[in-house]
Amino acid sequence: MASPRLLPLLLVVPLACGDDGTSSASDSQSNTGDTTTTTTTGMTGATVTDTTVPTTGDSGSQSASESETGGPTSTGSTETSPVSASETGTSDTTAVTATESTATTTTTTGDTTSTGDTTSTSDTSTSTGCVDVCADGDLQCVGDDAVQACEVGDGGCLAWAEPDPCAANEVCQDGACVLGCSDACDLGSKQCTGEGVTTCVDDPMSGCTVWSDAVACGPNQVCQQGVCVMPPPACLDDCVFTKQSVPGGVDFYSVWGADAEDVWVVGAAGTALHYNGVNWKSIDSGVGKRLECVHGSAPDDVYAIANDGAIIRWDGLEWLPHVDLNPIWESSACLSVLGQENLLALVYDENGEKQVLWHVENGVKSQLAVYTPQAVFTPDGSKIRTISLRAFSETEALITADRALRWDGTSITNMGAPNPSFGLWALAPNFAYAAASHSGIGHRWDGQMWKIVNPNLDGYLHMFTGTATNRVFGVGESDTGVAAIVAFDGIGWGPVATPPDADALFAAWSAPTGEVFAVGQAGTVLIGE
Repeated sequence: MASPRLLPLLLVVPLACGDDGTSSASDSQSNTGDTTTTTTTGMTGATVTDTTVPTTGDSGSQSASESETGGPTSTGSTETSPVSASETGTSDTTAVTATESTATTTTTTGDTTSTGDTTSTSDTSTSTGCVDVCADGDLQCVGDDAVQACEVGDGGCLAWAEPDPCAANEVCQDGACVLGCSDACDLGSKQCTGEGVTTCVDDPMSGCTVWSDAVACGPNQVCQQGVCVMPPPACLDDCVFTKQSVPGGVDFYSVWGADAEDVWVVGAAGTALHYNGVNWKSIDSGVGKRLECVHGSAPDDVYAIANDGAIIRWDGLEWLPHVDLNPIWESSACLSVLGQENLLALVYDENGEKQVLWHVENGVKSQLAVYTPQAVFTPDGSKIRTISLRAFSETEALITADRALRWDGTSITNMGAPNPSFGLWALAPNFAYAAASHSGIGHRWDGQMWKIVNPNLDGYLHMFTGTATNRVFGVGESDTGVAAIVAFDGIGWGPVATPPDADALFAAWSAPTGEVFAVGQAGTVLIGE
């Protein structure tokens, strides 16, 4: 029996279709063959029960309660409204019990529940019992050789699919297969390169390890086993020079090394020798003319220039043609390397009446300046005419080509040295030495002026080298034509013993670790340790 506060109300909804069984459009849809019972408890304790009972017929009609279509509802009475609907041979009947406040019809069909004018869809995890573990469309790497995608699984939830392997030459990075690479080094390891330290780092572009750019050591420091340190006390006037046994017997005019175990010597007839710390080996330069200067930035970035202005480059495997400066008069030339495939070069031109400065970068040459002296002299002794060049940047360089000259980025100017100048060595723009042409003397540049240096050598100086302001060597020849070396310890100059069978020395280079290499006439090569 109904509660005393509820009044029975029977609502009869006429069919929207005629007797021919054609269905009309409505807001509620029935389930075929489903029976659903929903019980709702309202504020007054009354119960609203919807029961859908399937029936079978040839055709049916659809209908909806007024509460679902926005029509009026009964208030203050209890009504029971049987509503019939049929669709495609199936009809649903919904019984509605309304409280005294507002009659509410709730119909549940599948996973969709309609209450009044509101429709909600149940959560997947509630209806299926699973939980999404990823976002639709996400990708991730499985190891370093497969990609995994987030897809809808069998249970209806998002889950990671089976991994999709990358191609043989690819690796997985950030959820995508990309062309692979090889690590060049162990992450965090360090090594010495020239006068600095380079570190093994991750390459953000490839994901593999590479060597970083070198970081220069501090003043007077050297790199040893990947660490910048102060070098141990090096030989000076007690340095012992030993004569090396090298291929050929030509004159050598220049020497440079990436370190004491990677040294190049060049000279007449395109001769190029390499020293690996133990043995000397002749390497074909591909050039037949006299090679006058050798300099580099790394073991695989070394350059030499011939007296005819042809520049060759060592790439770590072989010497190859690089740039030809094509002077009209093939007399003398020199170069100074600033960095990887970046250098300045100077050549004599037009019967020696012009000195032309070039910038060469990535194999492209550009003329910077021309200096026209009134006359050009050669040094005294057995050394032929030479040019020396030390570049600090594209706009700053020191030059000795009979005169001491400076390139300031705009023009070449005469620095006013007291004597003709050759054999330049510069530790910095404001600290340089140059050999004079006679009487065994030289000059020192302090950033303001040149001062005469007199090591009391009975002969001729041809080149200076060193590792610090208080460790400088001058090499040349005595008046009898044999090798001569003097050394400066920051206080005074003194002679250094040389092998008696060593001929005149034309050039020298000091390794960061202190060894001194001196080269010269008739295949003379000395190492001082």
